[in-house]
Amino acid sequence: MAPATRQPILFPQLEDIEVCSSSAELVTQHDGEIFVCNPDNARVYILYHRDLVPDQPISVQELMLSQIPSFTVTKIAVSPKGQRLLLWGDHGLAVADIPKRRRAQGTTSARCTIVGARFFQGHSKIGAVDVKWYPESTDDSHLLVLTSDNILRLYSVDEPACAISSYPLFNTDSLAPYLHCLNVSSGPSLISAQMGSMVSFSFGPLESDAHDGCVRVFVLEENSDVYMIDISLDNSEGSEVKGPLKVLPPDNECYELDACSILCLASQPPVLVVATSSGNLQHLALLQDSEVEEEECLYLLETVELELPGAVDSASSTSHSDEAEPSALSLQRDPTVRDRYFVRHNTGVHSVHLPAVQRLQHFLQEDDGELNLECECVVEHMLCVQPLGAGDPTCLLGSAVIQDALLGANLLLVLISNAEFITLPLRSVHREAAPLLSEGKKSEGGCSSPMKQIHSQPFSQKISGVLARNVSNPLLRCGASTGLSQKALLELLMKSSQVFKEEYIARQTKARGEILHHMTLLQEQQSQHQSDMAEVEGSIAELSAAATTLNERSARISKRQQGLTQRVSRIMRDVQNLLPDLSTAESSFKEEITQMSRSLKALEQDATQLDQKLKFQTKTAREMPVLSADQQTRVRAILDENDQKINSLVSKIKAANAQLT
Repeated sequence: MAPATRQPILFPQLEDIEVCSSSAELVTQHDGEIFVCNPDNARVYILYHRDLVPDQPISVQELMLSQIPSFTVTKIAVSPKGQRLLLWGDHGLAVADIPKRRRAQGTTSARCTIVGARFFQGHSKIGAVDVKWYPESTDDSHLLVLTSDNILRLYSVDEPACAISSYPLFNTDSLAPYLHCLNVSSGPSLISAQMGSMVSFSFGPLESDAHDGCVRVFVLEENSDVYMIDISLDNSEGSEVKGPLKVLPPDNECYELDACSILCLASQPPVLVVATSSGNLQHLALLQDSEVEEEECLYLLETVELELPGAVDSASSTSHSDEAEPSALSLQRDPTVRDRYFVRHNTGVHSVHLPAVQRLQHFLQEDDGELNLECECVVEHMLCVQPLGAGDPTCLLGSAVIQDALLGANLLLVLISNAEFITLPLRSVHREAAPLLSEGKKSEGGCSSPMKQIHSQPFSQKISGVLARNVSNPLLRCGASTGLSQKALLELLMKSSQVFKEEYIARQTKARGEILHHMTLLQEQQSQHQSDMAEVEGSIAELSAAATTLNERSARISKRQQGLTQRVSRIMRDVQNLLPDLSTAESSFKEEITQMSRSLKALEQDATQLDQKLKFQTKTAREMPVLSADQQTRVRAILDENDQKINSLVSKIKAANAQLT
């Protein structure tokens, strides 16, 4: 079922426009601002994301361009940094500087520069086929233009008169004698005779290691051939056109003659999308050629055929008897995710999600990973403005992806020709289920749930597979003047009802049966778990009582062990003290004490002798003559020396006695 949408927002400034083309892109956005262009008078209007909030007044600002483009504006594009706005059509380019300071409402003047005016005026048969901002421009001043003469021209807004470099997309060797004709009116006819027409180009993913601002460009020819060229702002070395790139596996169905648009997704390796006017989409991956080294080729991942509403006979649409020509498909990258893009055409908008992109990136990151690309893309028909192709003049005028927390989910803003803005919420393509609390890190020997042995995949994934649908009903929006007949309305109602029955009700009924069966199994397991839990609780009580008893016994044993340990320590000390044998240290100390005792006795004898000598000398000193000064000095020195020896021996004796005591 289509996602819930807000009520359409009427934009009165575009009520009377006359342009209705599938290639029109008159709305873009950048950093909270929405830019809308009126192609009839080349007026630019600015809205804000907050204006999309329901029940909020819309504040519109108008930019008054200093130069009004003389050509019909069919597409607009804002620069990567949001400084300038590009307005272009088949026969001209114009760049408007976006003022930083503007009034809240009303009109603000804006400087407008006409790019390549002399070239387009002098070559009326040459027109602009595709124009994009050059992504490696530091100041938002470079444009890459693909013209109908199959030449890529790089323009600078600062020097808008002529292109700063040109890249012919044909074999210049075979046309070398005629290169001087490229700037005259005979050039396009000469090139068309050599090859087909280039219809679109797309920039490759930007690489961080690219030097000199080099960007890879993929160019699409109307016969589905893809060419590749590397372009840089410094064109001193020149660039070589490679292609057409070989497509593997070779298939004649890959070469359709109504190719109209190409898009390169921002992924590694690059994935290209080629669209045809008949509603076919080709998904191609750019990889190295396995047969030829240092060459790249395209590998076809899958081909998708969009279901576009066809013509329906009705009484009110008899004037539309002729077969309607197929409308061109416009491809738009989704800036929120890498593997989704949008396809816009006259009848509505499709969303395409490529799971293969994420698998390719995972394969490149994992050295030993396995590559499995057998997965179909998910196509969602989001909006239909011409139900059953009943001649409704309503068409699309552009779309833009809105990212704003104020608005909730990401939105796809679509502008239709009856001056209404339609906002379509975007589903998340990488929404992963939140992990359960029980899904933490498990040990290698841990037990697993028995349900995992019954089911090979998670139940949520199984239900998602049951509810997954390949067909959806888009949001239907058509003009008031459609005038569908009762038969056409009944057919539309029956078709929508059939889709709801097959893709919604039937799948939900099957999912309900799976859920009921799963609930029965879970209830049986719950009963078994409850009985097991009762047994476990009884075992826990018994184990708790046993653990308490063991804890008490352990405490008593530990206390007794401590007492025994202390008792053994005391016994060991007593036994050590009673041993008759002395240790080495004690024997050494005993010998030292004995020696000191002997020395002490000898010193005592020497002291006794000295004392007797001193008494004798004192007694005889009176009888003997007085000693001379020299003799006295020597005697004193001898006495002092003996005194010091005596004092030293006394100190040693005291120390030994102290140690013995």
